[in-house]
Amino acid sequence: MRSSLSCDFCRKSKIKCVNSGTPPCQKCQKSEISGCVLTRPQQVPSRVSRRRGTAAQPRRSRDIKRHKEQSTLLPSSPRQESTVESPLGDTESACDTSQIDAHLASLPTGVILKSLNVFTNKFPELGILHLQTLMQAFQSECSKETKALLGAILLVTNAQMSLFNPAWTDCLLPGKNYEIYTRQILAELIIGPPNIQVVQALLIMTLYEWGSRNFHKAWVYCAKRLWLGIAIRIMQSIHSRRIAPYPLDTETNAGMAKDTIVTGIENRTIWACFIMDRMINSGTYNPPMLPMSEMEKLKISRPLSTVEFAFGTNAIVRLGATGHHLTWSERHPSGLLDITQCYEILVSGFDIWAQVMTFIFNDGRRAPGMCAPENCPWVAGSPWSRTKAQLEGWRAGQHNRLYYPNNSVAIHMTLGYGESFTYINLLYYLSTLMLHREYFPFLPTAESLPRGPVDPPLLQAEAPVGWWEASALELFSAAEHIANLLHEASECGVQLITPFVGFCAFSASYMNLYIYRFPRMNLGRSPQAEQLMNFCLAYLEDFRQAWKLGDAWMSTLKHASLLYQRASADRGRYIGKSRQDFDHLHQSIHEFRVVDRSNQHIQEIEGAEGEMATAYSPHMYGMDPEAEMVDLSMPLNHLLAEVSTHSHEQGAWSQWWPTLEDIDIALESG
Repeated sequence: MRSSLSCDFCRKSKIKCVNSGTPPCQKCQKSEISGCVLTRPQQVPSRVSRRRGTAAQPRRSRDIKRHKEQSTLLPSSPRQESTVESPLGDTESACDTSQIDAHLASLPTGVILKSLNVFTNKFPELGILHLQTLMQAFQSECSKETKALLGAILLVTNAQMSLFNPAWTDCLLPGKNYEIYTRQILAELIIGPPNIQVVQALLIMTLYEWGSRNFHKAWVYCAKRLWLGIAIRIMQSIHSRRIAPYPLDTETNAGMAKDTIVTGIENRTIWACFIMDRMINSGTYNPPMLPMSEMEKLKISRPLSTVEFAFGTNAIVRLGATGHHLTWSERHPSGLLDITQCYEILVSGFDIWAQVMTFIFNDGRRAPGMCAPENCPWVAGSPWSRTKAQLEGWRAGQHNRLYYPNNSVAIHMTLGYGESFTYINLLYYLSTLMLHREYFPFLPTAESLPRGPVDPPLLQAEAPVGWWEASALELFSAAEHIANLLHEASECGVQLITPFVGFCAFSASYMNLYIYRFPRMNLGRSPQAEQLMNFCLAYLEDFRQAWKLGDAWMSTLKHASLLYQRASADRGRYIGKSRQDFDHLHQSIHEFRVVDRSNQHIQEIEGAEGEMATAYSPHMYGMDPEAEMVDLSMPLNHLLAEVSTHSHEQGAWSQWWPTLEDIDIALESG
C-alpha cells in the first residue's frame, strides 16, 4: 500500500503532513519546529515475513537505522530510551529536552498569554500566576525554571483546551511531551536553590497527578503527596529567607524583599500550598502538612486580593486572628468580602472543608461517643454543630452578591469572575451536602420520610420537631444548586474542569439519584431531580475526557443506580440491610481520591439479596435484554436518549445496569 511522505511530528500528532516533498512541512515551518524529516511510515512485517526471518531482516535493519537518524521528541521504542532516576523515586523515559526547550522558547507570545489566561481562569484554586512577571521572564532569560513552569501549565491546560480546540493551540505539542519534560526538569531543579517558579510548577503537577489517577505505577500513587511536600518545604525556605533578620543565605537580593509584586507572588503561592494541602489530603487519613497554626508561626499575611496581586500593595496586612477567620486592613465598604477577595474566601473555605472531611473520614456519627445526646447534630457545641457554624460564619462574611442562586453565573462572567463565583458557591454547597448526608439513611425505602440513621449506632436522643425535614431541605437543595451551577457555568462558557469540581458533580449526581428514587425523603420537594442528575452526568462526561479520575466516579454512580433502582422497585428486596452490607459502595461515595472497587460493589449488591433472592434478569422489569448491552463509552447524549426512550419501563440510568455476564465475571474474578 502506497503512503505519502510525513514528518515524525505530524505522524505522532495524527494530522495531515502538508509538504512539497522536501522538508520542512507547512506545520513545522509555521510552528518553528526544528528537525523536520520526511519519511514514509515504517512497514510492519507480515506473518510470512516474520517466518522467513532472514528475508525480513535487511528491511528491518534499514528501518531501524533510518529511525535512529530522525529527530524525535518522544522515544518510540524501549531499546532507544534512556532513563532518569529522580529523587522522587520515579523512572521516566528520557525525552529530547533540548527540542522541547527550543519549542517552549519559540512559542508565540500570543499563545503563551492565552495559555496563561486559560490556566488562571480555569484553576481558581491555583491563582498564583502573575502574568506580567511571567511574560517578562519568558521574553528575557527564559530559564529552566520558567520553562518547567510553562511546561506544567501547558500540561494541565491541554485537556481543558482539547474540549474546545481553539485554532491557536495548533502549535502546541501533545500533553505527554510536556509531562515527561516537566518531570525531568523538576527532578533536577528540586535539589537546587529555592525558587518560586519551581514551587508553582510542583503545585500544578500535584493537581495533575491527582486528576490523572495514574495508580498503575506504584510511585505515582504517592507522588501527589511528595510533589506537594517538596513544594511546601521549598516555599517555607523562600519565606524564611525573606523574614529572617539575619538570613543564612548571603546571596539573597535585599532589593527583592521590598518588591511588592514579588512579595505578592510569594504570598499567593504559599497560600496555594495551603489550599492544595487541604484539597489533596482531604478524603484521606493523612493529617495536613501545613496547618493554620504553621501559617501563623511563619507570620504569613492574609491572601492578597485580585487587585493587590495584580498591581502590588504597600498596605499593612495583619495575620489571621484565628485558625478559621482571617482579618485584613482593607475591607469592602460593607465590611464583607467581595469577589475581588475570592482567593481569601477560598483559603478560609478550604480550611473548613478539610474539617468536614476529617469529621467524615474519622467515622462521622459512627465514631465512639458521637451518638451520645450531647453530640447529636442539633445540639449546640457538638462537633457537627461547631463545624456547621464555622461554615455559615464563613458564608456570612461574604458579600451577598456572592450568594447563588440569588445572583447568577452570567452576571459575574461579565465582570470576568464567572469561574471564581462558581467555585466559591460549589465549595459552600458541597460542604453543606457532606455534613447533612452523614446522618441520612444510606438505603431508605420508597415510603421513607426524612429521618436520621436507621442502622447502628443509632442516635441516643430525639431530634427537635421538624429538624430532619429542615436538614433534608438543606441537603437536597445543596445538590440542586451544585447541578444548576455546573449547568449555568457550561452555558456561559466558564465551565470548570478540575478534580475538585468533578467531585462536586459526582456528589450532587449521587444525591439527585438518591432523591429521584426516594422522593419522599425530601417530602416531594425535588421534582427536577432526574434533570439535575443529568446535568451532573453531562458535566462528568466532559470531565472524564480530561481526567481519568472521572471513570471511577462514573462506575460508582452506575452501581449506586443499580442498587437504588432495585430497592425502589421492590421494597422487600433489601429488608434488614443497612449501609454495613454495602460498605465498599458507601466508602466509594465519600472518596475524594477514588479507588475503583467495582468488583466489591457488585458482590455487595448481589450478596445482600441472600439465597432466596431471585437472580437478576432484565425481563423482571419488562426490559429488552438487548438494551443491557449498551456500550458505556458511547457519548452521553446517546445514553440520555436511551433513558428517554425507555423511561416508562425502567427509569433513569437503565443503560448502565450490568449484564448477568458482567456480574458473573466480576464475582468470579473477585
